[in-house]
Amino acid sequence: MMTRSGRHKIASLLFVVMALAGAAQAHDTEEAGIRGRWDVSMDVPIWPALTDLQPVALGSFDSNGFGLGVAYHVPVASYANSDILLGVDGSIAATDSNIHGRIGSLMARQLYLGGSVKWLFGAARNLSLDAGLGYHEVDMAQIDAEWWGTEEFENWGTSKASGFVGATWDIGAGRKDKHSGLFVALRAHFADFGRVYDEDAAAFFPTLGTNAGTLDGPLYMLRIGYSTR
Repeated sequence: MMTRSGRHKIASLLFVVMALAGAAQAHDTEEAGIRGRWDVSMDVPIWPALTDLQPVALGSFDSNGFGLGVAYHVPVASYANSDILLGVDGSIAATDSNIHGRIGSLMARQLYLGGSVKWLFGAARNLSLDAGLGYHEVDMAQIDAEWWGTEEFENWGTSKASGFVGATWDIGAGRKDKHSGLFVALRAHFADFGRVYDEDAAAFFPTLGTNAGTLDGPLYMLRIGYSTR
């Protein structure tokens, strides 16, 4: 059976492929006269439940993490002052900590892939309400990176279906004939990943312990990036 780390790496590869395919599809649909929208962003995860965990090893997770997001949407309906877009989006992110394990500091990693809808409204179509549902994976691993290779030990991991709601502001998109530019978005993901604890042989070198707390939502995701449509 494939390990969680293996699934995580494959999912990350699929995320990159989705980003490339989305960009290519955006080009094709524009040539066909359909104005699709693709977004690329730097993400900042803010997860209150993560910082509230109490592992056996002393320390805590950082309040903010770092990540990368991508999305592609196509219009499916248009009204007098609004448009409805459907598409796919995803993100990969990580949050560091000062919790020291057997081979290194603990890192919380996240991956999200799913479908979503955007409701663009206003004369400029530069504001949107967003919602989505998809696959959400999270794990906690110790990573020791050296110039000759990387050693990794996964303490805990799980996956759940997760939904989100949010809003996006396209900065400067209201100018005449301006359809590309920077955007700022905020999302709230809702998922209950349950009890966080050391798995397998980690009991001999406890880091999280048998119950470090419960990891649930909301997970807030601040996204700053570039969009074109």
